[in-house]
Amino acid sequence: MPHLPIPQVSVFLDNRPGSLFDAMSQLDRNAIKILALTIADAGEFGLVRLITAEPQKAASLLEDAGFNLAKSKKNTEVTAFFSSGHDHISKNNKIPGDEGINIEYAYSSAVHVGGKVALIVRVSDSEKAEKLLAAKGIEVLSLVQLKNNFK
Repeated sequence: MPHLPIPQVSVFLDNRPGSLFDAMSQLDRNAIKILALTIADAGEFGLVRLITAEPQKAASLLEDAGFNLAKSKKNTEVTAFFSSGHDHISKNNKIPGDEGINIEYAYSSAVHVGGKVALIVRVSDSEKAEKLLAAKGIEVLSLVQLKNNFK
């Protein structure tokens, strides 16, 4: 199985009313689809993590508009997999944990197919985690698969 990391765009925003609108409207004006999004509060600023249909274009648009992007590998590469009633989140999270792989953060997406939801995770070793999940029958997703299943 090839390594399928998904590019994530992480942008720092002032923690004030309207700042999320300012950033997201840049993407809306350019017809960039947002497949998943999470916001973490960090006092005076927030960190918005996004999976978009066009991550490089989204990053460039936001940066050109004056937004500060988090660019370390830790903030730009994530793994996605399907979870369902059969494949519980606890089971899926136990698989990498049993092999010493830490899940640093996770969030769900807008991608739902046949009762399954795509989960986005940042793990300490994405290549190893993807192999372990796939070996246990958990479908690991690429950005193309997320885009193709976005309704």
